[in-house]
Amino acid sequence: MTVSTLDPLTLPLRGASLIEASAGTGKTYTLAALYLRLLLGLGQQAAYPRPLSVEEILVVTFTEAATEELRGRIRESIHRLRLACVRGASNNPLFSRLLDRIDDAGYAARLLLAAERQMDEAAIYTIHGFCQRMLSHSTVESGLLFQQTLVENESDLRRQVCADFWRRHCYPLPVAVARVISKDWDGPEKLLAELLPYLQGEAPAVRNPPEKTETIMARHERNIARIDELKQRWRRAAPELLALVSNSGVDKRAYNSKNLPAWLEKISLWAAAPTEDYDVPKELERFRQPVLEAKTLKGAPPVHRLFEDIDEFLQQTVTLRELVIVMALEELRQALEQEKRLRGGKWASMIC
Repeated sequence: MTVSTLDPLTLPLRGASLIEASAGTGKTYTLAALYLRLLLGLGQQAAYPRPLSVEEILVVTFTEAATEELRGRIRESIHRLRLACVRGASNNPLFSRLLDRIDDAGYAARLLLAAERQMDEAAIYTIHGFCQRMLSHSTVESGLLFQQTLVENESDLRRQVCADFWRRHCYPLPVAVARVISKDWDGPEKLLAELLPYLQGEAPAVRNPPEKTETIMARHERNIARIDELKQRWRRAAPELLALVSNSGVDKRAYNSKNLPAWLEKISLWAAAPTEDYDVPKELERFRQPVLEAKTLKGAPPVHRLFEDIDEFLQQTVTLRELVIVMALEELRQALEQEKRLRGGKWASMIC
């Protein structure tokens, strides 16, 4: 690829050109100059094969404001260059350079007058405006509805379908389960904010992917069963834990006569209570087998099957978060697609 400074009067008007330009570098000025060249067929070897009429030139930009500015600048340039052709001179450097390239000023003035009269019909659009125009002109060929709605911004639509998901799946939940979910998201807006990066791309990786028909309540019951099972194992082993740890080589500065009984009592109280949420005592961390081994500097560490169970339990977070994310992503994608079809805006949003 050849890189060079752009000159609007020598830029080839056939093929494709990649132009890099930051703010304030004269993009509108350049587009107006290229438009004049296309109207008059200027540029010699770099020119378009023939002069074009206004209705044959398409200009596409991003915003309505940019469209109006560009339309006004092109209209003004056509008018001023026409006057320069009639007078035979101009104080504007661009128009002076163009006049030097015009062989027949009278003919050029007539072309510019015709263009000036056609400017209300000029094809200068925003991207979405051009897409809408093409869709309305090609309704039968494209197999679309005659009434199309162009989706320029999906924000409102995304909020709507996410609120529908929340209403269907979260409102009917028992209070205890709703409280679990509210620790991650206090409503559909927060859920949508987390899902946005994944709506158009790949879903996030999950450690425990849901089964095809798994529901929030089914996953919740599994989670409660996991916690209850650990509680039951703790209750069975609790009577022997104080002596087991105290008589081991574990660091007694941490697992001393004050801390150890307090930790055991707190966990035992939790293990004896009904399970309503996923909260677990932070003291469980003290009784993971790898932790106990790391805290044993001399002698043998305390060893028990329960300590391995605790380690395994804490490695797999008990949560509804992954399930809700996977369910919501799938349903939101389907709902967005369906809503676009219903509104007749599917292909418009895809093309734009």
